Amino acid sequence: MKKVLFVMDSLDPGLSIEHQLHLIHRQLDPDADTYLKLLNYDSLFLQQLNKHIHILLPISHIISSARKDTHFPRGWRFSMKSRPVPLHIRKAYYNYPTIVRLYWQYISRGVPKSHIHYDEAISLSAGIPSFYLRDKVKAEKKIYYFPVRQFQQVAAPIVEQLSQQDFIYTASKSMYRELKANNLQVKYYADPYYHESLYRVLQLLDAKRYHPRCLSILSANNLQNKKHIEEFIRMSIYLVKQNTPFRWYFYGDNQNETIIREELKTHQLEDHVVFIGDIANVFQYLETADVYVEWEKHSSIYFEAITLQKPIIDMKNESFDHNHILPKGWCNIVQAIKSIKKI
Repeated sequence: MKKVLFVMDSLDPGLSIEHQLHLIHRQLDPDADTYLKLLNYDSLFLQQLNKHIHILLPISHIISSARKDTHFPRGWRFSMKSRPVPLHIRKAYYNYPTIVRLYWQYISRGVPKSHIHYDEAISLSAGIPSFYLRDKVKAEKKIYYFPVRQFQQVAAPIVEQLSQQDFIYTASKSMYRELKANNLQVKYYADPYYHESLYRVLQLLDAKRYHPRCLSILSANNLQNKKHIEEFIRMSIYLVKQNTPFRWYFYGDNQNETIIREELKTHQLEDHVVFIGDIANVFQYLETADVYVEWEKHSSIYFEAITLQKPIIDMKNESFDHNHILPKGWCNIVQAIKSIKKI
């Protein structure tokens, strides 16, 4: 009989219980011998599962001691202890993922490898469950779920170690396009809980709130060429000439940032632009933004902007005419927002 393993964190702050049960049922094969390994023991969650699922010791049960004993398999006797994962580590995956990687390195030496060889193993939560699947499980096929959009620096530890038969499921069309463009084994799935998860995640970070009378714009810091930079500067100058108070927020890193900053200084626009850096949780910035402007698909949150019903300006579908007139879509959206906010 086919053996399938689910690995997940029932206390994942980005996923509701209903969402997690939905993911389980999405992958559940009634003809398979199914096993479940949680990050921490959760009796209330286990009560809601199919009784035919085999429940394994949680990942948090680590080896506390080992001694030779000929009466035990392989001549060793192991003692286990529970080390519950703190809530701030769970939150850190969405805000400061490097902390989670370091935490996994710290505890992984005490986490025993799986003694069962599975036909298929699936992590339904990202973070520590996906690291456990990557490092501690033997399976013919490994499947990694990313229920919420993650950027390259977060996904890289998993993406870079995919075997030929492994693949990733993502509920974000933005993430799917980015991974697909890099020829990775990725599949998109429509998730009815995606909107809910975005709101759960954006509440995990106390991002700086924008001034309520100020037009707030969000973009990825991925202006790749001179044309993009010129378009951005021209649009900013337009807002200044219109006496429109605004803040343009750029997330992520860009090798052209020095050039952009020089242009901003030349046109005296420094006070209107904020580079928020390479952060993982950009969704609160998106939630408070008035408009999302996109030049490139790399590091895009286009799908997330649609999900949160934000006005979008896709510069690949907009253009300046020979007289350098601003794109019509840009002007229409800005005027509409100014009217609503009474700037």
